[in-house]
Amino acid sequence: MNKKSLEEQKNEKVTQMDKLLNDVKAEERAFTEDEQKLFDELKTQIEAINNTMKAFEDSRELVDDEKKEEDKKEEEENMDEEKRALEIEQRDIENFAKFIRNEVLNEERAETGSQFTTGANGVIVPTTIANKIIMTAHNMSPILDKATKYNTKGNLEIPVYGANNGEDITVAYGEDFTELVEKAGKFTSVTLKDYLIGALAKIGNSLINNTDIDLVNVVINIIAEYVKLFLEGEVLNGTADKITGCSGIPASQTVESEVAGVISYDDLVKVKNKVIQSFRKGSIWVMNQDTQTVLETMKDGNDRPIFVPDPTGEFDGMVLGYPVYV
Repeated sequence: MNKKSLEEQKNEKVTQMDKLLNDVKAEERAFTEDEQKLFDELKTQIEAINNTMKAFEDSRELVDDEKKEEDKKEEEENMDEEKRALEIEQRDIENFAKFIRNEVLNEERAETGSQFTTGANGVIVPTTIANKIIMTAHNMSPILDKATKYNTKGNLEIPVYGANNGEDITVAYGEDFTELVEKAGKFTSVTLKDYLIGALAKIGNSLINNTDIDLVNVVINIIAEYVKLFLEGEVLNGTADKITGCSGIPASQTVESEVAGVISYDDLVKVKNKVIQSFRKGSIWVMNQDTQTVLETMKDGNDRPIFVPDPTGEFDGMVLGYPVYV
């Protein structure tokens, strides 16, 4: 039974009471014994319905109050965590600046994970500062931004499906009552290993003594720039026994110029078409600055530049409809 059903019952009984009253008014008489009994029963039933509806309302208010209290408590907890995170971040920034200026605080901060520890080659940077460096490097580079990232510890095994000695899943027409021939490739795996990457930087006294600049922010941006360059190089060229990057691309996916050391318009078209069309959305050209110079001076058969400047300023320009990143 719901509130609407109770309202309908109540309205029906009110209508019956009104009819009894109208009848006695029209006939200018008093209730008979049966009419009085029926009127009292209707009145009792309406009161019972009102009490039931009030109980529903009270119950709903109690549930709403409990929910509001839970929501308020959860919101306060989230605000407390966010506020605490901001406080830790701000304290780490201040302490890191003091550390750089040789004003190391002696109090222990192990409980928050931001205690500075001197190592053999330098200093372990607080997690908040290290994360800022990593995020800044990623924001600087569309290559790193487009890379698939996994936040995990240790090695990560990723399953890869492919053909097995020419055998693979096939799709073909079938005939009624004829069984399909089972064909399949096989799963292999790619192991993503973790590597420790570090950088040792020295800062001059003139920068340290200049109190008009945000020292920590300068350090973050400088280190992030070099981290970006390093990771971009690894993604594209790789290092033996470390990050392999694109160094393992098979020869079937590469394009060689018809004339050694000379890039032609046809070469660019061939490179573009090596990429499956469904993968081209969001693609970018990645090239050396000298290669960019060659493309900027290259023209098609109608003497029109193939390099189109990028008005947004995010990339240097576009070639064959795709942005160029140097």
